[in-house]
Amino acid sequence: MEQNKVRTYLLYALGEILLVVIGILIALQINNWNQEKQQDRQLKENLRAIITNVSDDLEGLRIDAIRRDSLISYNRIARESMIEGVYKVEELKKAEYFFYEFYFISNRSGYNALTNSEFLGKLSNTKLDSLLSAYYVGLDNIHDREVSFNTMIENFEFKFRSGNPMIRYFELIRKDELTQSEQQELIEYFKTTEFQAAVLRSSRQGTSGYYFLIDIGEELINELESYIND
Repeated sequence: MEQNKVRTYLLYALGEILLVVIGILIALQINNWNQEKQQDRQLKENLRAIITNVSDDLEGLRIDAIRRDSLISYNRIARESMIEGVYKVEELKKAEYFFYEFYFISNRSGYNALTNSEFLGKLSNTKLDSLLSAYYVGLDNIHDREVSFNTMIENFEFKFRSGNPMIRYFELIRKDELTQSEQQELIEYFKTTEFQAAVLRSSRQGTSGYYFLIDIGEELINELESYIND
């Protein structure tokens, strides 16, 4: 009789312990689920921020690409004129825009938040991971090219300004109507080594890198939206 009581007590105690263990395991599992949901929400918030950043970037890249295309077009026409020894004032006045410098500044706040978080590993070896890498490496390449181009332009501009009376130059450039003598005076500016070198150099600038990055950015946005809505 006494042994039955002990046995019953032990079974009861083991049952209580088992229930406690099961309860702990369930609580841990629920906690893990909640953490995963929280991490998933935070990751998607970062990805939404990247979508906003990239959308803004693409708008700026399109504007810069169009401006560069216009500049290249002007300077190629001017280059051909100078090669032929024909100085058409109206065409060369447009080429004066070679002094324009491009400073594209991207917004990386969303991407920086992602790379500094614990969630980046969730994207490892995915298409999204590859697109993110390609896009931001592409931005770095654009930045490096612009710095190089702007430095070149600044050097040409410094030499051009140092060797020529610029007040008179800008006075002539901004006039809608020029007399014959004023046109000839302006042509002398166009004949300077610095002006011609800058026109020749800037006419060789390409915009393929901008359009390539725009394509990657658009694909990246689509992939980000797909991941968020999955």
